[in-house]
Amino acid sequence: MSLRDLEIVNAANPGTNRRGITVQLQDFGTGSGYNIDNVYLHDVAGDDAKGPAGSQGIAFVVTGNRTPTTFNDVHITNNRLENIDRQAINLQLSTWACRPEIGCATAPNWLPATHVVVKDNYLGNIGGDGIVMNTTDGALVENNTVVGFNERSAGYNAGIWPFNSNNTLAQFNNVSGGKGHRDGMAYDIDGGNIGATFQYNLSHDNEGGFFLLCTANNIQRGSVVRYNISQNDSYRGVENCAGKIEDAQIYNNTIYIGDGISQVVVNENVDALRNVQFRNNIVAKSGTGEASFNLAAHSGYTFANNSISASIVNQPANPGGTSADPLLCGPGTATSSKDAAGYLLQKNSPALGGGLSIPDNGGRDFFGVKIKKETATGASQRGHC
Repeated sequence: MSLRDLEIVNAANPGTNRRGITVQLQDFGTGSGYNIDNVYLHDVAGDDAKGPAGSQGIAFVVTGNRTPTTFNDVHITNNRLENIDRQAINLQLSTWACRPEIGCATAPNWLPATHVVVKDNYLGNIGGDGIVMNTTDGALVENNTVVGFNERSAGYNAGIWPFNSNNTLAQFNNVSGGKGHRDGMAYDIDGGNIGATFQYNLSHDNEGGFFLLCTANNIQRGSVVRYNISQNDSYRGVENCAGKIEDAQIYNNTIYIGDGISQVVVNENVDALRNVQFRNNIVAKSGTGEASFNLAAHSGYTFANNSISASIVNQPANPGGTSADPLLCGPGTATSSKDAAGYLLQKNSPALGGGLSIPDNGGRDFFGVKIKKETATGASQRGHC
């Protein structure tokens, strides 16, 4: 199935349940070969419901409970989605999604969508979530731009996030303009995820913050957040929910909090079983506004070798770290990955040579510099202004 070079509108009766494109399989088996390319999808005036009965711009849905059913080989590429309520892209909403990682009490029947690529799409003015990978294995979410999400929803929404999925790779994305604090952050590794990696992404000017590690009553394991840049995200840098994080690594990211911006860099609003390593990151604060840490009494975070501005309050123990100015080349001006050179390090930056060596570190930094041995802090691994 291919849909190409179309314009689709669904604007009648605003606020009612509606979609732009629905691809649905019911008691079918495995459906293979789906391409949605170069579609201009706009003004889907849906309601604020999400999930299988919700409103989406593009929805892949599996129904029925007799024949095990899922999608394979799905490409959603080069599309423009604007003025969508509530979710822009959601794949896949499935009745075959039960497994212990999401607390499913019945017999496991987890059948993820495979060979999924969501790439080179532009999303603007989205009422709720931007891109959701739901019950997938090995999905690639790459080089997408989201400008304005959570614009009208009363629920909890983020820019790009997986749920109940394995091995999601989200990279080279640019998410900005998220509204509100429910959730309002650019990226999220949500409940039931195993082996999700978010790397080389840009997050800027989001009211809810940069990143969410959220498991609620579920778990996640093997999460990696690395070589990302967060610029002038408000409220929270990294937020946490109440559920269990078996292991997560947050390393070599640069979080810049500019003039007039306040942020809780890491917020643990409840005690929970967490195992999160926060290493080799630059957290730089300049100008007015307050930046702080809010860690639980029995925090599950371990900090090491981070560069954290001295003005940031309630700092955790940070062995091997520094409070010296990291000497970023010119932060605060990035609008895309292509103009993020302000986050390179000056040649005499104290962050150079200050990081721990981390195995399986991705092999390159945000700017494409190859890494033989990780020795620098932040998203850039060398001085180059």
